[in-house]
Amino acid sequence: MGSQWRAMAENGEQAIESPEQSNPQGASFIDSLKNGPLQRFVAATLFWGTGHQLINVAQGYLLFELTDSTLWLAALGAAVGIPNVIVGVMAGVLADRIPRTRLLKIGSVIAGLPMLAIAVLYATETLEPWHLVIAGAFQGSGLAIDWISRLSLLPDVVPKGTLVRAISLDQSVFNGARVAGPVLGGFVLASFGASAAYGVAAGLFGLAFITYTTFKPVAQIARVQSAGVVQDLAEVVRVIKSNSILRMNLMFTFVNALTLGGLVFILPAFAKDVFNTDETGLGILFAAVGTGAVAGAMTMSWTGGIRRAGPALLVTDLLFGGFVMVWAQTGNMLAALPFAFLLGYFNSVHVALGIAVIQFSVPASVRGRVIGAYEIAWSGFPLGGLASGSLAAIFGLRVSLTILAVGLIVFTLVVATVSSQFRNSRIEKG
Repeated sequence: MGSQWRAMAENGEQAIESPEQSNPQGASFIDSLKNGPLQRFVAATLFWGTGHQLINVAQGYLLFELTDSTLWLAALGAAVGIPNVIVGVMAGVLADRIPRTRLLKIGSVIAGLPMLAIAVLYATETLEPWHLVIAGAFQGSGLAIDWISRLSLLPDVVPKGTLVRAISLDQSVFNGARVAGPVLGGFVLASFGASAAYGVAAGLFGLAFITYTTFKPVAQIARVQSAGVVQDLAEVVRVIKSNSILRMNLMFTFVNALTLGGLVFILPAFAKDVFNTDETGLGILFAAVGTGAVAGAMTMSWTGGIRRAGPALLVTDLLFGGFVMVWAQTGNMLAALPFAFLLGYFNSVHVALGIAVIQFSVPASVRGRVIGAYEIAWSGFPLGGLASGSLAAIFGLRVSLTILAVGLIVFTLVVATVSSQFRNSRIEKG
């Protein structure tokens, strides 16, 4: 590989790219691991992801301890979800206008500082439930900025031939954080208290910030000119309207996220009221889902993806919904753990495939804004907390999750029936 970089301008944008980025040929799993920028990328994912997963454990558990109310958990879901949508729109536009590494730093600051404030409030015994809800709004905003920026940036980090492996590897690390974060959070909560848990979360966001400061991707996309925010948003709407696979995938993402979020946000209530366990047990429940997700993402990374993405997306969604229904009916921790693993596995494969379909189907010039739309679709995750918390207050915990899972299964079957184009959609294998 040569040492010079080349500049290339096309479609109203400027890309600075190294020769190693231009190699379109597929690479093995081991070759992908040797990619230096990708190594930095996934290290930041580990810090950032562990911080958010630790918060998921601490926020829900502490709020349920303070209030003993699923309606407060519903309020937390709304607090995370609404800013996630609003910020997601603007972050998608910004991701096509300014360096995406800068946005990653901003996202870490927005998510980290409120968690440090919660640690101080708890330590001084002045914490109120509404403080946690406000912190959730900042978490949702930071999550939108970071998620959009990193998914927009990843295709600039690796050659196209290794993109599916890179997506799956990054998802593997993120899902590894879904194991490490809950286990760490449960241990710190039980051993040192909530103040320490929030302090650790803030520190992890600080480590992510430092990593972003040293990170220099192989390529950086910067818009040379823009017609304005309204025109930018109109352009991405046209792209989505003209691409039925992309449009359907975004709807799939929202419904899937709604069910997953419904599970995650009321998991503290299940841990306390159904499984009769403490902070450590809650961490184990989260970790079981995360372990399954790691296994699913690693399966995708090792195999390089699945060519027939449409059928795989449909089948994995049906299996995910089915195992959520079974999990909701289990009566003890021991029975719940294997089903938590399985639902995490099939959801992870589904998500990795969905991201790959989006990355392969949109041009680089609108990638940030399309990923912004994808993040808005993922606002179904915290809104699932709003839905499950509200339903649980009326029908109970088990029924609330069952309703969401049935909705997911029905939607998937409708798509499988009416959309032959989605059923037959394919992606390249890396």
